[in-house]
Amino acid sequence: MKLLKRLANLAWVAALLVLGCVLYLVNPDPVTVNLVWLEIPETSLSVVLFVTFFMGVITGCTIFFIASLFRTTRPQALND
Repeated sequence: MKLLKRLANLAWVAALLVLGCVLYLVNPDPVTVNLVWLEIPETSLSVVLFVTFFMGVITGCTIFFIASLFRTTRPQALND
């Protein structure tokens, strides 16, 4: 069962990488990101989407890690 889960995760990561490559090739249009305190010069749309996706992943992992530090009860083990 663990092997099946690992293969499913590997397939998921491979699909995301392929999707990222396709996104990069299909969206070469330059966009300008203008935040209140920061203006990013013209960059391709795919790079902007790629960076915002990974910033969201890093932020989510950080919040999950901080929340797991404050957990008082231990999760019960699942029987595989």
